[in-house]
This record gives sequence, structure tokens and C-alpha cells, in this order.
Amino acid sequence: MLALLKKLLDDEGGFVVTSELILIATIVCLGMVVGLAEVSHAVSGELIDVANAYNRLNQGRRYQQLGWNDNGGNNADIELNGTPAVDEDR
Repeated sequence: MLALLKKLLDDEGGFVVTSELILIATIVCLGMVVGLAEVSHAVSGELIDVANAYNRLNQGRRYQQLGWNDNGGNNADIELNGTPAVDEDR
């Protein structure tokens, strides 16, 4: 049993493979952190654009006034135009 334990402690055949896997896993994790941070910034920027467009949206209204005007004809429609939303890319 002691001989088997000594053989296991002296065996270094998988050491290089393990080191390579740890290095590759570290590089992949760092790349994922940077990539996900950029995706987070992009999504946040788009949501801010949508919120700004929603806040600036002013829908136009059209009212029809019932009754007669001074000339004896039917009153014209009252139209209030809204303003378009502006996309601001920063």
C-alpha cells in the first residue's frame, strides 16, 4: 500500500495538462467578464434611448367641435400636432 501511495505522489504525467486547462479557463473567464460588461453597457444605453423617446413622445390630438360658427357653417376640426421622438445616440 505504501508503494502505491509513493507511485501516486511521484506521478506527474497529468500536471502539464491541468496547468494548461487552468490557464485556458482563466482566459475564457476573463474574456466572458469583459464581453458581458460590454453587453450590459449596450443594453443599458438602448434602454435609456427607449426611455427618453417615451418621455418625449407627445401624441397629437384631434377634436371635433360640435355646433355652428359665426358664418353659419359647421365648425372645422381642431387638430393639435404632436412632436416626434428624437433618438439621441451618445
